[in-house]
Amino acid sequence: MRKAISAILFGGAALVIAHDWIGIGGSGLDVAINGVVYDAVVVCAGLACLTRALRGGPERGAWLAIGASILAWGAGEIWWTLYIEGNANAPYPSPADIGYLGFYPLAFLGLYLLVRARAAELDPRLWMDGLIAALGTAALGAALVFEFVADRATGTTAEVATTLAYPFGDVLLISLIVGIIALTRWRPGRTWTLLLGGLAVMAVADVAFTLQSYETSLPGGDWVEPIYLLSAVLLGAEAWQPEADRILPDARFDGWREMVVPGIVAVAMIALVIIQYSNSNESALTTFLWSATMLAVIGRLALSLRENTRLLEQVRTDPLTGLGSQARLRMDLEQRERSATRPMTMILLDLNGFKHYNDTFGHPSGDKMLGLLGRRLGVAVASQATAYRLGGDEFLVLAEGGLAGLGKEERDRLAVGAAEALTSSGSGFDLSAAWGVASIPEEADSPAEAMQLADVRMYAQKESRRLAGSIDALDREALEQQN
Repeated sequence: MRKAISAILFGGAALVIAHDWIGIGGSGLDVAINGVVYDAVVVCAGLACLTRALRGGPERGAWLAIGASILAWGAGEIWWTLYIEGNANAPYPSPADIGYLGFYPLAFLGLYLLVRARAAELDPRLWMDGLIAALGTAALGAALVFEFVADRATGTTAEVATTLAYPFGDVLLISLIVGIIALTRWRPGRTWTLLLGGLAVMAVADVAFTLQSYETSLPGGDWVEPIYLLSAVLLGAEAWQPEADRILPDARFDGWREMVVPGIVAVAMIALVIIQYSNSNESALTTFLWSATMLAVIGRLALSLRENTRLLEQVRTDPLTGLGSQARLRMDLEQRERSATRPMTMILLDLNGFKHYNDTFGHPSGDKMLGLLGRRLGVAVASQATAYRLGGDEFLVLAEGGLAGLGKEERDRLAVGAAEALTSSGSGFDLSAAWGVASIPEEADSPAEAMQLADVRMYAQKESRRLAGSIDALDREALEQQN
């Protein structure tokens, strides 16, 4: 069944696009392609989402609602094809409008259920970012789309209400999508991107259709129809995707993402000021000053962000070695702990002979040696892992993948390579590294347990070396006595 749905969904959409945008088939196939094939594609998109719901799991209710929303849209298309297309006396609003407008509440319900299924307890700052992004988008959409239609809608109360319901639903839908993307820290991932992109394309197609209806400068014809089908294809493609990525609960951002929400607000406010200026008697100077003020605020936020990023990088970097600091290790481990499905390997290392080096050559030379060895360690593991300095002469290496992913030989090779990077010898000193390794989930359930196990193994190795060294010393002493 999935193969049949896939064939109609993708093949049918390609046929409609080729017919409406390129002209393949000619006008004689308008009814068959823009009617039967078009409606079949929309229905198959809904069925694809329902097959996604059959997988069960926490997302089942969400995909049932999303599938039902697309089938409501499909029902409206079928009614349009059968009873409205070519009928000059067709009523408005009609049962087709019930199906079209029924898409919105069901889609909103599906998005809500999906966010609830994929989000843990969110940081209040994330909720506020999502709300701000959604409100800014809604304000801009209301000014550009809803008000545009409201100024031109005519007819009975029912006709005007139906006409305004479409741009209202579109603005609300796009605002909700932007808000959800803000919740994902502007990293929606492939699954969220397909879903939210499909809904956004649907809203864009609706806006284009609305503008085409009221703006004579836009070309007529069926060029908007394939845009709707692109939305159906994106939504239907969800049936072949893995579960949506979890929305992590904390509000930690990196780089430019910190500026996205203020940027959206600034763009929305500037656009609203310009729109207000174009529809009022305010001077151009006032409009310029309002816009310049908003841009200055964003510039100030950008400078603060750059300074905060610099300070954060200082905290996250060990100044002596350039490796990750204890603070960075804590942040990285907290992030990994929230993703229970991500295995990892932890290698704990401790220098042998460093106290003697410090006592012999002094602490400034010891710091230089730590810096040299730390940089060598970072280079040695850079392609596979991240290195940290825990403090003193202790280091830690964190690698993606547990025993099942790395394999015991590869894991040991990485540990030996890290230990060799921390090895140095010369006149009056001999530095080496003892190491202990542990993998999650095969040998430990959490980073804390893995670190404890690696620590036990590291000191067991140090003790075995100490005992071996003592035995060698006794053997040498016995040999000297014999001689």
